[in-house]
Amino acid sequence: MKTLITSIAIFAAAVTAQAQSFELKTNPIGAAFGAYNLSLEVPLTHDPTVTLNASAWHYSADLKDYFYLDINGGASLGIRKYVASHTESDQGLYIGAASRYISRTGSVATYNTNGTGWEYSRKSTDYASVGFTLGYKFVYERFTIDAFGGLGRKLYQQNKPNYDLHVDIMSGFNFGYRF
Repeated sequence: MKTLITSIAIFAAAVTAQAQSFELKTNPIGAAFGAYNLSLEVPLTHDPTVTLNASAWHYSADLKDYFYLDINGGASLGIRKYVASHTESDQGLYIGAASRYISRTGSVATYNTNGTGWEYSRKSTDYASVGFTLGYKFVYERFTIDAFGGLGRKLYQQNKPNYDLHVDIMSGFNFGYRF
């Protein structure tokens, strides 16, 4: 997971080196409870109402134990189009497309044919999904507040648990600063 976050940080640094401006975002409320995330949003140079968004997050062991979560962390890459912008920039209502990779460890049931019945084990149940988001970003000078929600479809899943659906719920609430 640390390698994934480091890779995203290097990618973000390379993208921002070419960009005129960028926005770095996080959720300090989630971090207080052990859900650490970092997002980078970069407007495209030819159309400032279209942005690229990259995110990475990690959940602490205490948070996972308290809420019985099986998610370890993940990464996301997406594109957003601001449709109700007050100016010609990246603010206001937006729609987006996102792809995500989630790392998790879940309970997987397998039926044993030697007469003992169902056996449960903890295995990697990582998955990748693609979906759409709807959100709103408020900008005050250089500070931003961004909230979004959406749905995705799981395209790949390792060791699919019996209880899992093919739907991925995407959501976020971030505070940011523009550089």
